[in-house]
Amino acid sequence: MPKTLGVIAEYDPFHRGHEYCLSEAKQKSGAERTICVMSGAFVQRGEPALFDKYVRAEAAVKNGVDLVLELPFCYAATGAENFSRGGVRVLAGLGVCDTIAFGSERAAESEATAVSELRHVAELLAFETRSFSEKTKAHMKTGISFPAARQAALAEELGEEAALLMRRPNDILAVEYLRQLALFKAERAHKTTICFRPSYLAYPMEKSPENMEIIAIPRFGAEPGGVNVQQGIAGAGAIRALIRSGRIGKAFAFVPERTKDVLCTALINNLPTMSAWELKTNANYEFNFTQAKGRGSALLYPEDLFQALELSALTLDPIEAGDIYTAVEGLENRLLDAAGRSANFAELIQMIKSKRYTETRILRFVLHTALRLMKEEMKEALSERICVRVLAFNQTGAEMLREIHDMQEHTDIYVFQNLRVEQDALSNSRTLISLNVRADKLYHMLGHGSLEGFRYSPEPIRL
Repeated sequence: MPKTLGVIAEYDPFHRGHEYCLSEAKQKSGAERTICVMSGAFVQRGEPALFDKYVRAEAAVKNGVDLVLELPFCYAATGAENFSRGGVRVLAGLGVCDTIAFGSERAAESEATAVSELRHVAELLAFETRSFSEKTKAHMKTGISFPAARQAALAEELGEEAALLMRRPNDILAVEYLRQLALFKAERAHKTTICFRPSYLAYPMEKSPENMEIIAIPRFGAEPGGVNVQQGIAGAGAIRALIRSGRIGKAFAFVPERTKDVLCTALINNLPTMSAWELKTNANYEFNFTQAKGRGSALLYPEDLFQALELSALTLDPIEAGDIYTAVEGLENRLLDAAGRSANFAELIQMIKSKRYTETRILRFVLHTALRLMKEEMKEALSERICVRVLAFNQTGAEMLREIHDMQEHTDIYVFQNLRVEQDALSNSRTLISLNVRADKLYHMLGHGSLEGFRYSPEPIRL
């Protein structure tokens, strides 16, 4: 079986930094094919993806990924722990992937030792000592957030350099990927189960998670604003900000030509008032989005959730709000109060923010409230068999899908293409699938104002 590289991403949108990381990972691993597990309608920050998942998946395949699978909503739009857990379990459980690659700021400083250093922190977090746990709790009692308390405990336990690994975004995810892989290995070794497992532990797999190669790709810092003009690289957040402000030509300077073509098509289809020629050719092209009568699903922003949140908050009582997933320590009361007094989304976030609640945590809680995602429902979804939708693939991806299909009766991952046709096979994942559909419906409504035109099970993109 050919060597296969696995990556976990959002690609919102796929930019030159992603292109570099993918190219480096392929070269270092010697992989002949690549699978990406990608967020769907909503991303880890708790925001709607700027671009539709099929647009992002198409761009990924056109830029060198062979198969794009959707990370289910219950893993995608949550904290780093669940996000990583879902991504790692999909890649490790498919039976065809033998290498995982990710970006790391530490790898940019010391590529030779980055993986071992990240793994050292990951294993402490995976199998916490009583001492570390007590130190974390002690720091939380001072009123700081959990991530800050954990960093402080790490500094005491392993030193400041180890704590630094939990302060930079790519390193945080890298540690969490390795932590989840360590937990997965322990689960298999001890024959214990956390997630749904038909007969996976007893099934001999050619590509076992225990032997999975880990590659850390250097992620270099950008200038203020997330842009490094000299290297021609900008972070996804900076690119989204440029597009949002209408400076599309400048944003497109930081994405590969194949991505540019896909995004141009998406924008023209959803915003027919745009000039197609200028959009594709003018590096200084700007567009005032207020001129467009309807944005469509091509461009969605966090504040688009404001009305959905207000409607949900109107019918929630404080007790019910406390059952919303991620409701903790009175956060629900702050949100309900702010929803009744704020005039817009920015005001809402400012009213809720505090030393304990980060903006990202609030954004996720806003999304979960808008969806009325309850704790018990989430617990059930996370305990079910992981089912992943095929979003896009090429000929090499089609070959991988055939291999995966031959094994998936014996694995804990089910890969599907048509939700209607495969309903019986997905019966062990009803809550997980239901949440995905609900999230897709909300995303569609945010972009179109109604469910008109919503497709329950669109066909994957074949390239």
